[in-house]
Amino acid sequence: MNTHTNHQHPEGRPHDEAVHVEVEIEDRVEVLVIPITDNMVLVELIRTQLELDADVHLFERDHDQPLHHHPQGRKHLRIVGHRCHQVTLEVRQEHLVKHHHFPPSTTVFRALQWAVGKHGYNLDPMQAAKANLILPGADQPLPREDVLGKYVKHGHCTLVVDLTLKDFTNG
Repeated sequence: MNTHTNHQHPEGRPHDEAVHVEVEIEDRVEVLVIPITDNMVLVELIRTQLELDADVHLFERDHDQPLHHHPQGRKHLRIVGHRCHQVTLEVRQEHLVKHHHFPPSTTVFRALQWAVGKHGYNLDPMQAAKANLILPGADQPLPREDVLGKYVKHGHCTLVVDLTLKDFTNG
């Protein structure tokens, strides 16, 4: 994990008026401390400090729309940067495949809720409680707190997973 700190702060503002931003981009996490100014453009400051290309979309974690403005009053933000504006999630179960589009900032947990719900496979509550999403050929399910964008291969905007009802609690 890398930490970038900008110690400059405008006159008249206390030093501790800053926003702490955790940015997850592909396989790395960057932590930025950015002083709050009246006319700051948070997205541009993040892009500049992390040297991100204009084609990297920035989303607040588990939000559907790209981040454009600093949410007023927020001192801590978790951001996901990804080249895909949308990820096509292909969820396979037995011989069926269901597709849905999600932002890359969507958590595995939220995608799993869709997959087991009425718009996905409409599992009964007992099955849904045991369900997990797993990469094809993997031996462990995707961690529910991870974001989908973490598993999308570079140059692609599709993620294929299997919906499994296997019990992973006992190893």
